[in-house]
This record gives sequence, structure tokens and C-alpha cells, in this order.
Amino acid sequence: MKVINYIFLLLFVTCRMGIGQNVMTSSPYSMFGLGEVSSGLYGQNAAMGGVSYGMRDKFLVNIENPAGLTGLDSMKLFAETSAFIKSEHYTSKGSSNNAFTGNVSAFLLGGRLMPRWYMAVGLSPYTSVGYYFKSSQTLEGTANSTSTSLFQGDGGLSKVSLSNGFLLTKNLSIGVNVSYIFGNLYQTETQDAMIIKQQMYTQMIYPDFGLQYERALDKEVVLTVGAVYGYKQKLKLDNTITVTTTSTSNEYTQRKVTQYLPQYIGAGGSLAYKRWVYALDYTFYEYSAWSSGDQIKFTDSHEVKAGISFLPENLSYSKFIKKIIYKAGVNISTPYYKISGQTEINWRANAGFSFPIANGYLHTGFFYDHLDISRNTLQRDLIGLTVSYTLGERFHRVKL
Repeated sequence: MKVINYIFLLLFVTCRMGIGQNVMTSSPYSMFGLGEVSSGLYGQNAAMGGVSYGMRDKFLVNIENPAGLTGLDSMKLFAETSAFIKSEHYTSKGSSNNAFTGNVSAFLLGGRLMPRWYMAVGLSPYTSVGYYFKSSQTLEGTANSTSTSLFQGDGGLSKVSLSNGFLLTKNLSIGVNVSYIFGNLYQTETQDAMIIKQQMYTQMIYPDFGLQYERALDKEVVLTVGAVYGYKQKLKLDNTITVTTTSTSNEYTQRKVTQYLPQYIGAGGSLAYKRWVYALDYTFYEYSAWSSGDQIKFTDSHEVKAGISFLPENLSYSKFIKKIIYKAGVNISTPYYKISGQTEINWRANAGFSFPIANGYLHTGFFYDHLDISRNTLQRDLIGLTVSYTLGERFHRVKL
């Protein structure tokens, strides 16, 4: 166990530093609500559109539906780390902005704790804030004089999860995630010689639940269906404003800001047929519970994910090229923010490979993400790469 102990320590520290910085997005709309929701940037099924509700495998540490943890190899301990890079292009009313972001995005450690009880711990982003723009206004009573304000934001919320999966029967599993959500959201406005910085901090415990049922329909056909649920929960954010001028700096404690973690419910399934796997997920998110004043309105979101994978051969003596898993998927959703009353579609295309390497798998996923809101009010194009490595180390001596 020495190797995985060192890897666990190294990867946990690396992920904690990387996720804590929250260099995850450059979206101007991350200034509203709790920031931009982080999704599709980690996990070995990112190349399959992020399907998870009906997914289970001996190497899959599935915390999106914790009931799927019971599919893990019971004789191994698994460690998984993920990272991403992406190029972002935003266009809004004739102006455009380009950015390049990347970070360590998640870390997981999981395995069987006791007979019929599987557990995983994980660190991952929940929301991210990252924007920078300028606004100029003509001074009242003048014709040519203008005042320029600089707006920038960073930070976000992170999630530490304790996931449990319980094998109730040979086919039926249930699961629960107990997550500690925490983080800081920073917003800074600079006007000439004055800087106004707002810091909001929050922390809370949040549970969500999963269910999964697996059944062999034939010798080479296995059907798995699953469901997840998370309830709406109030979130209080401590709110502090610091005003700095050339001569003074004053800090003011403001009234706490109230937000909500949205209720969500999802269902999905996967069909394993010979060397193929087909999967489909649907999720409803109640983002209308978010509050952001009069500048923007949040609306409920629907999301559909579909994915497919193919493994040419899975024999110990097979050639390396025949052990490569080929993956592809799509993700289609309605945006959770609304502009000018328009309801648009956000879509993402994914493709990638999983390679067997050193007692584990290296998973790669390429993606293209496109969003066009309200006749070019906002157009977003993302191109990126996600990379995850899953290591499984066998227990040699002790097993509960």
C-alpha cells in the first residue's frame, strides 16, 4: 500500500491547491448567483457526455450516483485525479473576449469498506467565478470626459464529499453523498482611486441520494438503471465589503446574503452489449431558486446526456491497441440564466479514449461546447481537453 499512500498524499495536496484557486472559468455570467456551475471537467466518463446515473464498473468511482460504487472491484483501493485545459471565446454585442484556463479539477479515493458497504471521499469544484471587464460612462455635465470602472471576480465554491454505496441485494444498491460545501466569492470594482471589494463566504453540509438496479437480460446483455435526488437547501453567505482609497481602508460587515442550493432529480440507464456500452441520463435542476436581483433571471434547467463506448478486446494477453476504450457522447441542456425572455440550447460534443497504464487507466476527453443566447446577446464557444487517471491497487493481506 506504500505506493497508493504516497500518491494519495501528493494528489490530495495538489488538488486542494488547484481547486482552491478556482481558475476554472472566464465567463462574464459567473458574476451572478453563486458563479458558474462546474460540470463536465472531471471523471472518466467525461468523454461520454458525463453519463453516470446508470453507470457501474469495476474501475468506476461513481460519486454522481453513489449507489454505483457497489460495482467497484471489491479487492482494490482506487485513487483518481482529474485535470483540464480549455480555450474560451465569448462574443457579446460586437465585442469579444478570449481566455485560456486550466486546473486540477477533482480527486477521488474509494473502495469497499466492509461486505456490501463501499465508500469514497472526493474533492471537486461546485461553482466557479472568473471575470474581468471594463465599463465607461460619460460624466454628467461634460461632453468628452468619461469615468472608467473595472470589474473583476474570482473564487468559487468547492465540495468535499463522503460517498457511501450499499449493496442491498445482488441487483439493487442505494447510496448517499454527504458533502461539505465551502468557499469564497470575490467581486472587486475599481473606480479611479477607489477600490470596493466584496467577499462572501459560506460553508454547509449537504446530502444527496442515489439508487441503482442492475440485471442481466442475456449472457452478453446487462441493463442498469439509476436515479438521483438532491433537495433544495438554504445557503447563508457572510458578506464583507472593504473600501480602499489612497489614504484609508475601511471594512464593513453587511447583512448576510441568502441563496439556495437547487433541488434536482435525475434518472438514467446503461445497456452493456458484448463490447459496447450505451448510456442515457436526464436531469431537472430547479435553478429558479437562485436570486440575483434585477440584472439577470435564473430559470429551471433540463439536461440530457448520451454516451457510447467500445472496447475491442478485454483479455490479459491482448495487444495494447485492442485494450483501448473508445468513447463519445453529447450533452444538451437549457441554460440556467435567462436574458430577454429567451430560452436557448447549450450543447457539448465529446470524444476520447481510455488507455490501460500501470495498474490503472488514463482517460482523455476532447470537447466542444457552444451556447448562443438571445440573438447574439451572448455567444460562447469552448474547446478543451479533460484528463483523468484512475489507479487501482490490490489489497494483498487484509480485507474486511
